[in-house]
Amino acid sequence: MAKKSFAVIGLGQFGISVVEELVDNGMDVIAIDMDETAVKKVSSLLPTVAVADSTDEEALKELGIKDVDAAIVAFGSHIQGTILTTVILKEMGVKSIIVRVDDVYYSSILKKLGATEIIMPQKAAGIALANRLGNEDFKDFYKLDDKHSVVSIVINNAYVPEQIRDLATKEKYGINIVLIMRNGRSFVPGGNDSLLPNDTIYVVGSTKEIRSFREAINGTKKKKK
Repeated sequence: MAKKSFAVIGLGQFGISVVEELVDNGMDVIAIDMDETAVKKVSSLLPTVAVADSTDEEALKELGIKDVDAAIVAFGSHIQGTILTTVILKEMGVKSIIVRVDDVYYSSILKKLGATEIIMPQKAAGIALANRLGNEDFKDFYKLDDKHSVVSIVINNAYVPEQIRDLATKEKYGINIVLIMRNGRSFVPGGNDSLLPNDTIYVVGSTKEIRSFREAINGTKKKKK
């Protein structure tokens, strides 16, 4: 299978994090920023990195941006540059244009202008924080869409081991256990695997469904006063 290729446009903290993760996953990456200092931060990781203006269509063509599988526009607060870059990428025929914005107001506008996906890291961070604070044994919280999230839950040490098949998580709670971390290793569980005290499990479902499951296995349902 051929490696996928990506362009990351804008090398702030968010953009650099995207570059690093893509490289770690063996992807081909082209990185662009107008700031030479930012470009130098990733130059040792990539064969193609450039100080360039992403609103210059010819510069993007010379770098081969039109041939990537996806372009990530990572400016965030620089909304004028984000809009112009998105329009140019669409006109160039880039199939997948993932755009970071910090203001929800611009998300629908960018969708109309050609963005295929909108990323709002500040909103996501706020949602994750609120859910972790409101649910003490939610270790990590990742919102997938309006209805589904991935949450990691630490099984408390009083839990009596039970096979996943007998828990009937999908039928009773509407959630799926997709990963178990135990004693420093992780694995995708099957029906014959059991949940053990102190396991960290990753589950997919709505926040309400996950909370109901958490209350059932950890006995953390709050009593009414």
